[in-house]
This record gives sequence, structure tokens and C-alpha cells, in this order.
Amino acid sequence: MNVIDMHHHILNVPNYTENLIKQMDRIGIDRVCLSGLGLPSDNWLGDLSPTNEDVRKAMKDYPGRVIGFGVIRLGESTVEDVERLYAQGFRGIKTTRPLHNYDDPRYDPIYAKIEELGMPVLFHTGFILQTKVDQRDDVSSARMRPVMLDRVARSFPTLTMFIAHLGMPWHEEAAMMARFHPNAYVDLSGSPMGWRNRKSPSFFQDLFYWEGAFDKLVFGSDVHYDDLEASYNDHKKLFQMLNLDKTTQQRIFSENVNTILNL
Repeated sequence: MNVIDMHHHILNVPNYTENLIKQMDRIGIDRVCLSGLGLPSDNWLGDLSPTNEDVRKAMKDYPGRVIGFGVIRLGESTVEDVERLYAQGFRGIKTTRPLHNYDDPRYDPIYAKIEELGMPVLFHTGFILQTKVDQRDDVSSARMRPVMLDRVARSFPTLTMFIAHLGMPWHEEAAMMARFHPNAYVDLSGSPMGWRNRKSPSFFQDLFYWEGAFDKLVFGSDVHYDDLEASYNDHKKLFQMLNLDKTTQQRIFSENVNTILNL
């Protein structure tokens, strides 16, 4: 089965991408959508916090394996930044820590440009880890609630959005985004010790209750490569317990992303 990890961050670890590819080879993951973390250089990861340039190098080193998602920060980044990332070969956009709610009209020109270029956006949704610069950068998890994307989905109906972490803890909002908007998908990414494994299969059945609901999922890990196998196995086990057929699982693990990115 073809597998794409559509939510993975290059980390401040020596030879991270090289070791990530080795892990992918070992456990059977074909491609990875890779981005930086979108954090300032003086955060808890240290001065070598990965940037879009680090991702560009990974794209160059592993052109058949790494799909680059360029990081922008809404409220600081510009339309020109989006155009530059597209010209550099990035296939999608990753964003987090906005200065205003995701649906703030001030971001409309950026969303319009991303939509025009056909780049999907991976939105962090839900609570976010603390860093020592949060006060300075005016960070608020509430700005990233899934419902903050409702107006965006309606205003830009061909802008594909990936809603990360199923909006943890606003899971129902994230699921309803996937239900009401053809251009909205969700991932279940997070640590193997985190929220996903603390939920029963019935939790997901209750959330994704409508016909074809599980077709709106995509596989994303958002973990260190050491935890990639556990994350992949968690997803496979959950989908088996949910009795998802092979066609649905193939959509989740690769076909949705294949279609959106025209791979």
C-alpha cells in the first residue's frame, strides 16, 4: 500500500532528514510532506530551528521522497512570501501561531493567492506547545480553533485545507469542518502517548457518523522519526478496529494527498 505522511516537521537534530528517510524505507512510507516548525530562532529548539531553507535542502537531496510545505506566519508573512515559496518548488503551505484569528479578513489576500496557486494549506488547529517567546509573539491557541476556518472554507471554496490534530481538544468542530466543506480534511496526528490513543474507536465512530466521513481523513504523524513507526501502527490498528475497508484506508494513507497534490 502506498503511504504518504502528510504532516511531518524537520527537527533540530543532526542528519534528521537522512535518518527520517531510512525510517520511512524500513517501515514502508513512500513520501513525506515536510515543513519547518514556523517558530522564531530563539525558541526552545535553539538557534538552529529548521527553516524553509532547511526544507528546500531536503527537497533537493530527496526529490522523489520529500514534498516541501513552506511555513508562513499569518500577520507577518505577505503575498509575496507565498509567491516566493511557490517559485522555489514548495507544493503546500504550513501555518501556525497567527497574530489574529484564522478567519480574519486581513488574511484574505494571502488565502486568495494560495488558492490561485493551487497549494493546499496545513493549518495547526487546537492547543499548541508553549515556548519561551509566546508572550512576546502574542500566541493564542483560541485563534486556531477549527471553527475559525469555517469562513475561510466558504470564502475560498477551492482552497484545500488540512486541519491538524483533529482540532485537539475541539474535535467536534474539526469533524464538522470535514463534513460541511468539500475542501476540508483532517488528520489525527500527535504523539503515540497523546490524545489519539486515549480515545476509543466509538469516539471516532460518533464523530465521523455520516456516509463517506472517513474519506475526509489523511495520514499525518507530526512526531520525531523515532516515533514514526509507532504512529503509523497506531493508525493502522485504529482503522482495523473501525472496520474501514481497504479502499478507504488507501484514501487516508495516500490517495487523498495524491489527488490534491497531483502527484
